[in-house]
Order: sequence, then structure tokens, then C-alpha cells
Amino acid sequence: MDKLRIGNRNLIKDINRALVIENIRVNGPISRTDVSKKVKLSLSTVTNIVEDLITHNLVYEVGTATSTGGRRPILLELNDNFGYTFGIKIEERQVIIALTNLKATILLKKHYSFIKGSSPEVVLNMIQQGIEEILFQFEITNEYILGIGLASSGLISRKNGKVLRSTLLNWEDINLCAQLRERFNVPIFIDNDVNAYTLAEYCLGIGRLHKNFICLSVGAGIGTGIVINNQLYYGEHGGAGEFGHIIVNIDGYKCHCGQNGCLEMYASEPFLAIEGNYLKAQYATTLLDEDFSFSKVYEAATKRDDLAIELLKRLGKNIGVGMVSAINSFNPSMVVLVGEGMIAKDFFLPYALKLADQNFFSNANCKTQIKLSKLGDDAWVQGAALLAINQLFQVPLYEESELLIK
Repeated sequence: MDKLRIGNRNLIKDINRALVIENIRVNGPISRTDVSKKVKLSLSTVTNIVEDLITHNLVYEVGTATSTGGRRPILLELNDNFGYTFGIKIEERQVIIALTNLKATILLKKHYSFIKGSSPEVVLNMIQQGIEEILFQFEITNEYILGIGLASSGLISRKNGKVLRSTLLNWEDINLCAQLRERFNVPIFIDNDVNAYTLAEYCLGIGRLHKNFICLSVGAGIGTGIVINNQLYYGEHGGAGEFGHIIVNIDGYKCHCGQNGCLEMYASEPFLAIEGNYLKAQYATTLLDEDFSFSKVYEAATKRDDLAIELLKRLGKNIGVGMVSAINSFNPSMVVLVGEGMIAKDFFLPYALKLADQNFFSNANCKTQIKLSKLGDDAWVQGAALLAINQLFQVPLYEESELLIK
């Protein structure tokens, strides 16, 4: 931080202002004195910045705190409704679009369905129309929108605003951000959908208490979001977290990515279909026919269908293999399980936990916690919105040439 403050006055002012806003956003209600201590700026500097923020309606006073002696300090909080963001999740057959305030609270949410395999143009037009519909219904114009966050499956280039490859959507090298940026004239941000969920978990869920944790998503595929030292980890080229494509059986099932034996083919929905069709002949009766989705297999399992129960047992062991690999690779304090597959957790999770517990390569007193997310399905779009919100309030970073004293 000292290096950042050797710049010219304008840069210092920008950085100090951003520091104050971010601390009020994250820690509010908070007093001016406590902001001053947290950001290590003088009280007079913080006071001047706060007065300017109050004038512009971005921050407001919300009451007083208990005094330890002297005047009771006035508390500050971010005006959550200063502006709005959109969080958008693109799924295999639908887009979910949510309007949120600056705390990622959902104000209005809509689902828009499309045919599996639809072109990016069809989906983009649907997103545009959905945003316009929500703006009209909420009676605001896009000048009140501060940013839009997109969450998609696959390998994402955040810098270029592209879906580099999504086998679920069958898209390659698709620029989703440019057209939306041109239409709405606001900043557009994009990330992998599990990273977006992980961001929501970090900001709004049990991840707030952990600086190193992993979100493991079980559903149509397998994905992970990795937080290391309070930062989402992307790796050198942005591909970190594609844990579904580690090889667990070199001669195993063919994955849609082109490899053989990916974890995704053994620990997510495709496994239920492949294994289910293989095993079905061994069962005299079963409620399962052609549909081996998580919801159908779970429904059959609740009715004591032997095939469904066996499939989920095998799935659970395979998920356990994935959890062990993730834990032994990153040594997180916690793994959070998320995704639509968790509907069947009562049937597969005991087997996953047992296998993981038996195979930790770790000190028995320092075992990784394994927990279920409490956020629910809204976290996908809230995380997408937070992609925009966090960038909007991020402390600015500058090139070294900008930081020279002038």
C-alpha cells in the first residue's frame, strides 16, 4: 500500500476514496474513526471523503454506536440503492436474469428458456430483451445500472469477455460482453459460473469465515471455485477450477471434452445415465427408464428403488475421490458442496464423506471441513452480480509509470 501512495495527488485521492468506500461497504455500519483505523488514513482525510460521499448520496449516516467515552460515534453505511446491477447465469436450456442492489440482494428475477444447442446470438438477444423487460417492469432506465455480471459454464477469458470453450453450451471463442456493452453502455464482467457461486459464498455465505476454501459443484458437470488467501484463484491462463477434467480412469468413459476417464464422467449427472443404462438389465424392476437426471434418480431413491440407490452410492464414492484430490492438492480449510446434484445428498454424501475421511493426506487434527452451502440457487446470479459490484468498488491499481511522483 505504501508504494501505491507515492503517486500524484489525483491518484492518491482516487485510491483513498476507493479504500474508504470499500471499507464502508464491507464493514458498515461503521464509524469514521474505525474506517480511519482500518484504511490507515488520517481521520480528517476520511472525514473529507465521507462528506463528499454523503453529498453524492453514496453513503449515509444510520445512527450512533455505543460510546467508550465522549461523544457517541455516528455510523456510516453504503446506500445499497445508489445504483443497480444485473447478475445473469447462462445454463444449458435457460438464462436467469436478476436485478440486484449493491449488496447483491435480488430485487427482481426472471427465467428465460431456449432450446438446447441454441446459438450465442439467440441467447444474447434473449439476455438483451430480458434486461429491457426487467428495467421496464422495475421502472428504471439503464443509466441507473452500474454494471452487469455474466456467469457461464466452461473456460472463460475474463479479460477479453469471452467464453473460450463451453462443452455444455457447445460454444467456442464467443464474445458475450461486447454486444451487451454496446447496447447498455455499462461495464460488463464475465466469469465461470462456479467461480461466481464461490464469490457469493465468500461475500454472503459461510466462506466469509475462511480465507482458503473450495466450492465443489455437483450437477450436469463437476466444477470448482478456489479461494486462496481471500482471492479467487485462476491460475496462469484462467483455467484453474476445471477439476471435472482430471483423469481418474485413463481407459474410462469418453468425456465430452475429448479425454477419457474425466472425473466429470464419474461424479456428475452423465455417470447416472451411463451407469444406469449399463446396470438396468441386472434389476428385475426399477422406476427408472430413459431419464437418469438427478431429480428422477433422487425421486426413485426416495421410493426405495434399488437401482437408484446403487447409482447414488457409486456416485458418492466417485465424488469422494474428487474431494480427496482437491483437498490434497490445495489444503483448504473448508470444502463447500453446491449444485443441483445436492438434491440427492442424503443418498450419496455418506459414501463421499467416508471415502474422503479415509484418504486425507493430512494431520488428523487439521482436517478440512466439508459443509453444504446454505445460500441456495439464487447464489448463482448473486455471484454474477458481485462480479460487477466487487469490480466497481475495487481499490484501483495502476501501471508503475503512473505511480511516479510528478
